[in-house]
Amino acid sequence: MVVRKRLDINGPAIAFITTTVFEWKPVLTRGNVCPIIIEELNKTRSLFRLSIISYVIMPSHIHLLLGFPNIEDLSKSIQSFKSISSRQVKQLSVPELVENGYKLWKPRFDDLIVTSEKQLKIKMEYIHNNPVRAGLVEAAEDWRYSSAVDWLTSSTGLIKIDKEFQWLI
Repeated sequence: MVVRKRLDINGPAIAFITTTVFEWKPVLTRGNVCPIIIEELNKTRSLFRLSIISYVIMPSHIHLLLGFPNIEDLSKSIQSFKSISSRQVKQLSVPELVENGYKLWKPRFDDLIVTSEKQLKIKMEYIHNNPVRAGLVEAAEDWRYSSAVDWLTSSTGLIKIDKEFQWLI
């Protein structure tokens, strides 16, 4: 059982979320797939009034730090994102997804409720350094599909992030 259900958490919170492509197929950062993922993250943010605090889109998975006005919306928002993005990507006829019936996402996702500022910083560093650890770039801010550029430089990335989310109330 996920932590948020065991602890009966409600109201505003930040969650560290990981969701993975079915069979770890490295398709998310493809030129035709990534814009769909970004667009659907933006739509999900708007629909559920989320704050995107930090993110990284890796070839086969996504890590997110999301601020929720109501943490009760976590499952519904991620399910919505995965369902809509999956339908959109299916229209592209991605060869790696044909053999499994165009299934894009694993049916589940992992989440962790962030309970301290220290934990928030640890998770953010983990997210931003994921492409470096994977050998995709030398420096975190060089990975195009990450909020590292927003947090570590004066530039802005592909997704608007919220550096001001109030989570300790």
